[in-house]
Amino acid sequence: MDYSSWDIRLKVICLSFIFYTFIFILCHILSKLLFCTYRSLSAKEKVFWDLAATRAVFGIQSMVAGLRALMEDSAVFSDKILGQEDWSWFNVLSATGFFLFENVALHGSSAVFRSFDPSLAVHHFFALSGFVGAVVWDRLGHFLPMVTLLMEMSTPFTCISWMLLKVRRNSQEKMFFLENLISL
Repeated sequence: MDYSSWDIRLKVICLSFIFYTFIFILCHILSKLLFCTYRSLSAKEKVFWDLAATRAVFGIQSMVAGLRALMEDSAVFSDKILGQEDWSWFNVLSATGFFLFENVALHGSSAVFRSFDPSLAVHHFFALSGFVGAVVWDRLGHFLPMVTLLMEMSTPFTCISWMLLKVRRNSQEKMFFLENLISL
């Protein structure tokens, strides 16, 4: 694919945004059908649950890209200043689409739930800005953006941990309710 074309770049960014939006919606549908814990959550927690699953998917993609940049003998690793490859372009563009999705989700949910987390907003702003910078200044290499994606390595685990804590809390509440019901 010709990643020097702005048309291709914008298409990959948009497709990535759509892909992660699809993951978010698919998570909502499947969780609603399969998990009673999910059905018991508040609307705000349901959005966070769906975002957690979406972030976990991106975290896995990020792990693969970052580890590939570190471990594969490629132009990205060999020339850390100017090295680029098709796979690194794809990951830079799809990360840009993901961080665009994250910013839309953050500000959309902030508006809907009338809450705002300034530190998370700054974090998302810099993540998006960094990857947009890698797209705009297209002569620079992709080693740093690919290795930066390794910071997402813990994301799948923290997201799953949060989800399991919600399941545990829900099951503890049910046990407490059943114990009280039986003692009556």
